[in-house]
Amino acid sequence: MLVFVIPVKCKTIEKNWASFSRLLDRCIGSICNQSNTNFKVVVACHEIPETTYNNDPRVTFLQVDFAPPGINTPLIPKEKDKGKKIKLATDYAKKLGASYIMVVDSDDCISNKICEFVNKNRDDSKSGWYVKKGYLYPEGKKYAYLNLKNFQTICGTCAIIKPEHIDLMYGENFWFHHDRTKFSNIASLEPLPFPAALYSMLNGSNIYLDVGEMKKRTEVKPSKKVFFKTLFRRLGKYRLMPTALIKKEFNLKEI
Repeated sequence: MLVFVIPVKCKTIEKNWASFSRLLDRCIGSICNQSNTNFKVVVACHEIPETTYNNDPRVTFLQVDFAPPGINTPLIPKEKDKGKKIKLATDYAKKLGASYIMVVDSDDCISNKICEFVNKNRDDSKSGWYVKKGYLYPEGKKYAYLNLKNFQTICGTCAIIKPEHIDLMYGENFWFHHDRTKFSNIASLEPLPFPAALYSMLNGSNIYLDVGEMKKRTEVKPSKKVFFKTLFRRLGKYRLMPTALIKKEFNLKEI
């Protein structure tokens, strides 16, 4: 069985809890839209957000008892909080009999084909998979950017791994390295053969890709040489996709 693990930030560091709760509701709805029903969802949180899935038997809200980060906390304690929640949720997933776990960020959406693929291809020799191709979605737009090459380095919704190997994804201070795909003592994670996740950007809850960071990443310097180099690099890496074509697969709803 595949268990989806969602680490949820606490109220103290979220600017708009109502908006965040709607994003989480969409995220859980995207997971529950799987074509294969052999899955569970574990949401690790301090406060339980109000969603339409609070009484759904497929979804468990696991409240943690350690202290939450403060409102002006820097990045490292926030990532530690996230990492500890992933670990606790994974331990709970083991009790449910999870063969694999997939960590999903609380504001993202996933393809409805993931559970079917994992349950069909699971094997004792396979450590898991990672999302190499996925969508970057500017919230509210009618398009998304399909990243063809390194989605796992951008978005936290990318790792599917056996729960007994979860410790290999961690660095210091419970930092969860979602982009790790190779290990020294187990088989490497394999790339999923299809675009499997959608990264919601500019939704007001992003830690990394906020408005300022997006502007920095997308601006093109005036030099012709730099302009064309940047243009060709982006054309080789991204494809523009109307959201109407992926809306059903990812259960993508407007917030």
